[in-house]
Amino acid sequence: MVISLNTYLGFFCLLCHWIKTGSSLNLEDPNVCSHWESYSVTVQESYPHPFDQIYYTSCTDILNWFKCTRHRISYRTAYRHGEKTMYRRKSQCCPGFYESREMCVPHCADKCVHGRCIAPNTCQCEPGWGGTNCSSGECPPAVVCLGMFVLEEPLVCRFP
Repeated sequence: MVISLNTYLGFFCLLCHWIKTGSSLNLEDPNVCSHWESYSVTVQESYPHPFDQIYYTSCTDILNWFKCTRHRISYRTAYRHGEKTMYRRKSQCCPGFYESREMCVPHCADKCVHGRCIAPNTCQCEPGWGGTNCSSGECPPAVVCLGMFVLEEPLVCRFP
């Protein structure tokens, strides 16, 4: 079975496209890490295949008209399918981050109730909220309800 050069080129282009589109994260982007991954591909390889070659020589055998049959091992090129281990660099989000819309965003184990996750397990709270997951009001509730205090900066209240 002979495979044309066009078939090899087509396979190579398809493989390159698959590798490029298989990874949606760019290693240049923040919080993207990578590791090497091995994978197997089936390849067609050539090898020398032995066969018994019959040939004739002159000899003293009068019954065979002075021709004697001889054997020798010769080799011809044959083809077989084999497995080849290949390696590719696989991008993934660094520890503490997960992929969302082709970007690595931080993961907070506790949901940021009144804020947003800005780094792994680090919430940035909305004004008036604090604590590790932004669930605690910064000013005493009674004071906020009475309108006696307003928030100046996180964890600091002042008179209006």
